[in-house]
Amino acid sequence: MDDNRFTWERARRRWLFLSARALMRAGGFGAARRVGAVLGALHYRFGGSERRACLHDLAPLLGRPPGDAEVERLLREAYRVNTVALLEVLSMVDRKLDQSTLEASCRVEGLEHLEAARDGRGAILLATHSGNSLLLAAQLATHGVPVTVVYRHARMMSMQFFAQGLPRYGIDGILANEGFRAYARMVDALRHNRVLFAMVDQGVKKAETGVTMNFLGKQMPMPGGVMQLARQTRAPIVPVVAVAADPVWQFAIQPAMSFMPGGTLEEDMAEVLRETERQILERPQLWSWHHRRWRDFALADA
Repeated sequence: MDDNRFTWERARRRWLFLSARALMRAGGFGAARRVGAVLGALHYRFGGSERRACLHDLAPLLGRPPGDAEVERLLREAYRVNTVALLEVLSMVDRKLDQSTLEASCRVEGLEHLEAARDGRGAILLATHSGNSLLLAAQLATHGVPVTVVYRHARMMSMQFFAQGLPRYGIDGILANEGFRAYARMVDALRHNRVLFAMVDQGVKKAETGVTMNFLGKQMPMPGGVMQLARQTRAPIVPVVAVAADPVWQFAIQPAMSFMPGGTLEEDMAEVLRETERQILERPQLWSWHHRRWRDFALADA
Protein backbone atom coordinates (compact mmCIF):
# COMPACT_ATOMS: atom_id res chain seq x y z
CA MET A 1 0.00 0.00 0.00
CA ASP A 2 1.34 3.44 -0.99
CA ASP A 3 1.55 5.65 2.10
CA ASN A 4 1.91 8.70 -0.16
CA ARG A 5 -1.32 8.19 -2.07
CA PHE A 6 -3.87 11.00 -2.16
CA THR A 7 -6.84 10.82 0.20
CA TRP A 8 -9.45 13.44 1.01
CA GLU A 9 -8.69 13.05 4.72
CA ARG A 10 -5.03 13.90 4.13
CA ALA A 11 -6.05 16.84 1.96
CA ARG A 12 -8.36 18.05 4.74
CA ARG A 13 -5.59 17.82 7.35
CA ARG A 14 -3.19 19.64 5.03
CA TRP A 15 -5.73 22.43 4.52
CA LEU A 16 -6.33 22.72 8.28
CA PHE A 17 -2.57 22.89 8.92
CA LEU A 18 -2.04 25.65 6.35
CA SER A 19 -5.06 27.58 7.64
CA ALA A 20 -3.84 27.36 11.24
CA ARG A 21 -0.35 28.50 10.24
CA ALA A 22 -1.83 31.46 8.35
CA LEU A 23 -3.89 32.43 11.41
CA MET A 24 -0.80 32.36 13.60
CA ARG A 25 1.23 34.36 11.12
CA ALA A 26 -1.49 37.00 11.16
CA GLY A 27 -2.17 37.02 14.91
CA GLY A 28 1.17 35.96 16.38
CA PHE A 29 1.89 33.81 19.41
CA GLY A 30 -0.19 36.00 21.68
CA ALA A 31 -3.37 35.23 19.75
CA ALA A 32 -3.09 31.46 20.24
CA ARG A 33 -5.07 31.25 23.48
CA ARG A 34 -7.96 33.32 22.20
CA VAL A 35 -8.11 31.68 18.77
CA GLY A 36 -7.46 28.21 20.22
CA ALA A 37 -10.39 28.52 22.61
CA VAL A 38 -12.73 29.31 19.69
CA LEU A 39 -11.37 26.61 17.37
CA GLY A 40 -11.29 24.02 20.17
CA ALA A 41 -14.95 24.69 20.96
CA LEU A 42 -15.88 24.40 17.27
CA HIS A 43 -13.89 21.17 16.92
CA TYR A 44 -15.66 19.68 19.93
CA ARG A 45 -19.11 20.79 18.77
CA PHE A 46 -18.90 19.69 15.14
CA GLY A 47 -16.53 16.72 15.40
CA GLY A 48 -19.47 14.40 16.05
CA SER A 49 -18.15 10.86 15.52
CA GLU A 50 -14.72 11.70 16.94
CA ARG A 51 -16.23 13.37 20.03
CA ARG A 52 -18.67 10.50 20.64
CA ALA A 53 -15.88 7.92 20.36
CA CYS A 54 -13.76 9.81 22.90
CA LEU A 55 -16.67 10.22 25.34
CA HIS A 56 -17.57 6.54 25.00
CA ASP A 57 -14.04 5.37 25.80
CA LEU A 58 -13.16 8.02 28.39
CA ALA A 59 -16.17 7.52 30.68
CA PRO A 60 -15.33 3.95 31.85
CA LEU A 61 -11.64 4.82 32.08
CA LEU A 62 -12.51 7.55 34.59
CA GLY A 63 -15.05 5.36 36.37
CA ARG A 64 -17.96 7.49 35.17
CA PRO A 65 -21.32 6.45 33.62
CA PRO A 66 -22.07 7.09 29.92
CA GLY A 67 -23.24 10.64 29.29
CA ASP A 68 -21.66 11.95 32.49
CA ALA A 69 -21.43 15.75 32.45
CA GLU A 70 -18.00 15.79 34.13
CA VAL A 71 -16.54 13.63 31.34
CA GLU A 72 -17.96 16.02 28.77
CA ARG A 73 -16.46 18.98 30.62
CA LEU A 74 -13.02 17.34 30.83
CA LEU A 75 -13.00 16.40 27.16
CA ARG A 76 -14.17 19.85 26.07
CA GLU A 77 -11.33 21.36 28.10
CA ALA A 78 -8.84 18.92 26.53
CA TYR A 79 -9.94 20.08 23.07
CA ARG A 80 -9.32 23.70 24.10
CA VAL A 81 -5.99 23.10 25.81
CA ASN A 82 -4.48 21.09 22.98
CA THR A 83 -5.78 23.37 20.23
CA VAL A 84 -4.09 26.29 22.02
CA ALA A 85 -0.89 24.22 22.32
CA LEU A 86 -0.96 23.27 18.64
CA LEU A 87 -1.36 26.89 17.54
CA GLU A 88 1.42 28.02 19.85
CA VAL A 89 3.78 25.36 18.50
CA LEU A 90 2.99 26.39 14.91
CA SER A 91 3.78 30.00 15.79
CA MET A 92 6.98 29.11 17.68
CA VAL A 93 8.38 26.92 14.93
CA ASP A 94 7.41 29.32 12.15
CA ARG A 95 8.92 32.41 13.84
CA LYS A 96 11.27 32.55 16.84
CA LEU A 97 9.65 33.62 20.10
CA ASP A 98 11.47 36.42 21.92
CA GLN A 99 13.11 35.54 25.23
CA SER A 100 10.80 37.59 27.43
CA THR A 101 7.65 35.97 25.98
CA LEU A 102 9.24 32.53 26.25
CA GLU A 103 10.06 33.07 29.92
CA ALA A 104 6.63 34.51 30.71
CA SER A 105 4.69 31.70 28.99
CA CYS A 106 6.05 28.67 30.86
CA ARG A 107 7.05 27.79 34.42
CA VAL A 108 9.25 24.81 35.17
CA GLU A 109 9.88 23.17 38.53
CA GLY A 110 12.29 20.39 39.44
CA LEU A 111 15.27 21.29 37.26
CA GLU A 112 17.48 19.89 40.00
CA HIS A 113 16.09 16.41 39.30
CA LEU A 114 17.15 16.65 35.66
CA GLU A 115 20.67 17.83 36.49
CA ALA A 116 21.09 15.14 39.13
CA ALA A 117 19.98 12.44 36.68
CA ARG A 118 22.29 13.39 33.79
CA ASP A 119 25.60 12.69 35.54
CA GLY A 120 27.53 12.27 32.28
CA ARG A 121 25.14 9.69 30.77
CA GLY A 122 22.54 12.06 29.42
CA ALA A 123 18.89 11.71 30.35
CA ILE A 124 15.63 10.84 28.63
CA LEU A 125 13.04 13.48 29.51
CA LEU A 126 9.74 11.62 29.28
CA ALA A 127 6.86 13.96 28.40
CA THR A 128 3.26 13.40 27.32
CA HIS A 129 1.00 14.97 24.70
CA SER A 130 -0.36 17.37 27.31
CA GLY A 131 -0.18 21.00 26.30
CA ASN A 132 2.76 22.88 24.80
CA SER A 133 5.84 20.98 25.89
CA LEU A 134 7.88 22.67 23.15
CA LEU A 135 7.90 25.73 25.43
CA LEU A 136 9.53 23.57 28.09
CA ALA A 137 12.17 22.25 25.67
CA ALA A 138 12.89 25.75 24.36
CA GLN A 139 13.23 27.18 27.84
CA LEU A 140 15.68 24.44 28.85
CA ALA A 141 17.72 24.99 25.68
CA THR A 142 17.94 28.76 26.09
CA HIS A 143 19.23 28.20 29.65
CA GLY A 144 22.12 26.11 28.36
CA VAL A 145 20.70 22.60 28.70
CA PRO A 146 21.67 20.59 25.57
CA VAL A 147 18.24 19.43 24.35
CA THR A 148 17.48 16.98 21.55
CA VAL A 149 13.84 16.58 20.52
CA VAL A 150 12.59 13.44 18.78
CA TYR A 151 9.74 14.32 16.42
CA ARG A 152 7.71 12.70 13.66
CA HIS A 153 7.11 14.14 10.23
CA ALA A 154 3.47 14.39 9.20
CA ARG A 155 2.48 14.61 5.53
CA MET A 156 0.46 17.77 6.17
CA MET A 157 3.66 19.79 6.77
CA SER A 158 6.89 20.24 4.82
CA MET A 159 9.97 18.18 5.65
CA GLN A 160 11.76 21.37 6.73
CA PHE A 161 9.10 22.67 9.13
CA PHE A 162 10.65 21.29 12.35
CA ALA A 163 14.12 20.78 10.85
CA GLN A 164 14.45 24.53 10.39
CA GLY A 165 12.29 25.69 13.31
CA LEU A 166 13.82 23.78 16.23
CA PRO A 167 17.40 25.10 15.79
CA ARG A 168 16.05 28.64 16.30
CA TYR A 169 15.87 27.74 20.01
CA GLY A 170 19.16 25.85 20.11
CA ILE A 171 17.32 22.51 19.94
CA ASP A 172 18.74 19.58 18.00
CA GLY A 173 15.96 17.64 16.22
CA ILE A 174 15.89 13.94 15.31
CA LEU A 175 13.36 12.73 12.76
CA ALA A 176 11.94 9.51 14.18
CA ASN A 177 10.70 8.44 10.72
CA GLU A 178 14.30 7.64 9.75
CA GLY A 179 14.25 4.39 11.70
CA PHE A 180 17.64 2.91 12.57
CA ARG A 181 19.49 6.09 11.62
CA ALA A 182 17.31 8.04 14.06
CA TYR A 183 17.93 5.47 16.80
CA ALA A 184 21.70 5.73 16.26
CA ARG A 185 21.49 9.53 16.59
CA MET A 186 19.54 9.16 19.86
CA VAL A 187 22.23 6.87 21.27
CA ASP A 188 24.91 9.37 20.23
CA ALA A 189 23.00 12.26 21.84
CA LEU A 190 22.79 10.46 25.18
CA ARG A 191 26.46 9.47 25.06
CA HIS A 192 27.25 13.17 24.70
CA ASN A 193 25.31 13.90 27.91
CA ARG A 194 22.38 15.54 26.14
CA VAL A 195 18.75 15.60 27.30
CA LEU A 196 16.64 13.56 24.90
CA PHE A 197 13.04 14.80 24.83
CA ALA A 198 10.72 11.90 23.95
CA MET A 199 7.13 10.64 24.34
CA VAL A 200 5.62 7.15 24.51
CA ASP A 201 1.94 7.96 25.05
CA GLN A 202 0.56 7.17 21.58
CA GLY A 203 0.25 3.94 19.66
CA VAL A 204 2.50 3.38 16.64
CA LYS A 205 1.07 3.23 13.15
CA LYS A 206 2.33 -0.27 12.30
CA ALA A 207 1.93 -3.02 14.90
CA GLU A 208 5.17 -4.73 13.88
CA THR A 209 7.18 -1.64 14.87
CA GLY A 210 5.86 -1.60 18.45
CA VAL A 211 5.16 -3.81 21.46
CA THR A 212 1.50 -4.52 22.22
CA MET A 213 0.71 -3.29 25.72
CA ASN A 214 -2.31 -2.15 27.72
CA PHE A 215 -2.42 1.64 27.79
CA LEU A 216 -5.32 3.74 29.08
CA GLY A 217 -7.77 0.87 28.74
CA LYS A 218 -6.70 -0.23 25.26
CA GLN A 219 -4.43 -2.92 23.82
CA MET A 220 -2.14 -0.94 21.53
CA PRO A 221 1.24 -1.36 19.80
CA MET A 222 3.39 1.03 21.82
CA PRO A 223 6.83 2.45 20.90
CA GLY A 224 9.59 0.51 22.63
CA GLY A 225 12.49 2.68 21.50
CA VAL A 226 12.70 4.80 24.67
CA MET A 227 13.05 1.77 26.92
CA GLN A 228 15.57 0.15 24.55
CA LEU A 229 17.60 3.37 24.59
CA ALA A 230 17.60 3.49 28.38
CA ARG A 231 18.71 -0.12 28.64
CA GLN A 232 21.44 0.23 26.01
CA THR A 233 22.91 3.55 27.19
CA ARG A 234 22.03 3.30 30.90
CA ALA A 235 20.56 6.78 30.62
CA PRO A 236 17.94 7.52 33.30
CA ILE A 237 14.32 8.18 32.37
CA VAL A 238 13.11 11.42 33.96
CA PRO A 239 9.33 12.05 33.80
CA VAL A 240 8.03 15.57 33.31
CA VAL A 241 4.42 16.31 34.25
CA ALA A 242 2.13 18.93 32.73
CA VAL A 243 0.63 20.53 35.85
CA ALA A 244 -1.50 23.39 34.49
CA ALA A 245 -2.44 25.21 31.30
CA ASP A 246 -3.66 28.51 32.75
CA PRO A 247 -2.74 31.29 33.21
CA VAL A 248 0.54 29.94 31.77
CA TRP A 249 1.87 26.45 31.11
CA GLN A 250 3.36 24.78 34.17
CA PHE A 251 5.56 21.68 34.16
CA ALA A 252 7.17 19.71 36.98
CA ILE A 253 10.23 17.53 36.39
CA GLN A 254 10.17 14.43 38.59
CA PRO A 255 13.01 12.33 40.03
CA ALA A 256 14.41 9.69 37.69
CA MET A 257 12.50 6.42 37.51
CA SER A 258 13.93 3.23 39.01
CA PHE A 259 13.38 -0.29 37.70
CA MET A 260 13.63 -3.73 39.26
CA PRO A 261 16.97 -5.41 38.40
CA GLY A 262 16.70 -8.16 35.82
CA GLY A 263 13.38 -7.04 34.39
CA THR A 264 12.50 -7.75 30.77
CA LEU A 265 11.99 -5.04 28.18
CA GLU A 266 8.22 -5.58 28.37
CA GLU A 267 8.21 -5.36 32.18
CA ASP A 268 10.19 -2.13 32.16
CA MET A 269 7.98 -0.70 29.41
CA ALA A 270 4.90 -1.55 31.47
CA GLU A 271 6.38 0.43 34.37
CA VAL A 272 6.98 3.44 32.10
CA LEU A 273 3.43 3.24 30.77
CA ARG A 274 2.00 2.99 34.29
CA GLU A 275 3.84 6.18 35.24
CA THR A 276 2.58 7.87 32.07
CA GLU A 277 -1.00 6.73 32.72
CA ARG A 278 -0.82 8.05 36.28
CA GLN A 279 0.22 11.49 35.06
CA ILE A 280 -2.53 11.62 32.42
CA LEU A 281 -5.35 10.41 34.68
CA GLU A 282 -4.41 12.90 37.42
CA ARG A 283 -5.12 15.74 34.96
CA PRO A 284 -7.18 14.26 32.10
CA GLN A 285 -8.25 17.72 30.92
CA LEU A 286 -4.70 18.36 29.66
CA TRP A 287 -4.17 15.27 27.48
CA SER A 288 -4.94 14.95 23.76
CA TRP A 289 -7.66 12.25 23.91
CA HIS A 290 -8.87 13.01 20.41
CA HIS A 291 -5.58 12.07 18.77
CA ARG A 292 -6.25 9.15 16.41
CA ARG A 293 -3.38 7.06 17.83
CA TRP A 294 -5.42 6.53 20.99
CA ARG A 295 -8.96 7.29 19.84
CA ASP A 296 -9.03 4.80 16.95
CA PHE A 297 -8.17 1.74 19.09
CA ALA A 298 -10.98 -0.25 20.73
CA LEU A 299 -11.32 -0.62 24.50
CA ALA A 300 -9.59 -3.77 25.71
CA ASP A 301 -12.78 -5.28 27.17
CA ALA A 302 -14.76 -4.72 23.96
